Amino acid sequence: MGLIQTPYRWRLREGERHLSHLLKDSGYRTVLFNHQHEAEVDDSLGFLEKRLHNVGREQLLTGERVSTAAETAEAFRTFLNEPKGTAPFYAQIGFFETHTRFDWNGATPDRSKGIEVPPYIETDDASEQHIAALQGSIATLDVAVGNIIDSLRDAGIAENTVVVFTVDHGVELPRCKWELYEGGIRTALLFHWPGGGVAGSEMPSLVSNVDIVPTLLELVGVPIPNNIQGKSFSHQLTSADPAPHRDAIYAMMLGNNRWTESRCVRTEQYKLIRNFSPSRIPLAPIRMRGANSQQERPIIELYDLETDPYELDNLAQQEAYREIRDALDGKLRSWMKAVEDPILSGPVPTPYYHMAMEDFAGSLSASSIISDPGR
Repeated sequence: MGLIQTPYRWRLREGERHLSHLLKDSGYRTVLFNHQHEAEVDDSLGFLEKRLHNVGREQLLTGERVSTAAETAEAFRTFLNEPKGTAPFYAQIGFFETHTRFDWNGATPDRSKGIEVPPYIETDDASEQHIAALQGSIATLDVAVGNIIDSLRDAGIAENTVVVFTVDHGVELPRCKWELYEGGIRTALLFHWPGGGVAGSEMPSLVSNVDIVPTLLELVGVPIPNNIQGKSFSHQLTSADPAPHRDAIYAMMLGNNRWTESRCVRTEQYKLIRNFSPSRIPLAPIRMRGANSQQERPIIELYDLETDPYELDNLAQQEAYREIRDALDGKLRSWMKAVEDPILSGPVPTPYYHMAMEDFAGSLSASSIISDPGR
């Protein structure tokens, strides 16, 4: 429901099992390299080994040095060169590059392939500098990922290793990260497994992050637990199956007293967003720096992604789209019920709220005991 670090402190629901747990139980050697963002303590994720320092957000804010992408790639090469026995491995490799400030560990702006500013952002020096810095960070990361692939080839196991590259949210630009517009929920997802026939093609199908775990498990022949909510798309990766994987995907943005509490459903053509907390959004085109004109965020938003890919024309109140809106509302409500979304029962209290109320209740209890010594 939110971020793991302070002051948010969200945790996995008790009994939830990470991919590393599932693979470890099937005989895999599970290793974490550098960074994870799923639990406060690495040990709760089922990794048998940890390589490099897993720094948290608090250390980032205080300027503590983090491992570079190059160092992380080299640590993986060292791991491959060690005697490992015959057990297969699961390596989860986390990077800080492509996160603002974009200059981690000496990354420099890159304009070698030009600068493309999306139309919902004003094209000026500030936006071009921001995107150039992002591109420089991506270039630094790309080299490290290439070194990881080279390490697999040098070890003679590239053909028989499933490599997945993905990220946890969209790019850090206005109307992207922290939002349910396309720039926020469209993320990089690449699978590479030459020995399994997974390489060199594009799969034009809607998939969700929750689909990655069952897909990986099916690819490597590990049973998929019954409580998995995702749906494997391994058949599309290995057989180029043209059948649609999903008719819709869903996403949520959690308020946490910092962002807007929102939910969305997206089909091939349409996107419906429901907002559940008040906020204002800047009018497009948005300036990267300086004041922006703002408007109240609408309760409901509907966009035709075929004619309006940048989601600038909200159709939700147009009578011609009522039938589409109602159908998408029904899909969204069914999904929210299926995942037991707490927003259906009222505003979502944070762990901080529960901590504060427990402390408050304890203080009141202690005060009443002191004021009534006869109890």
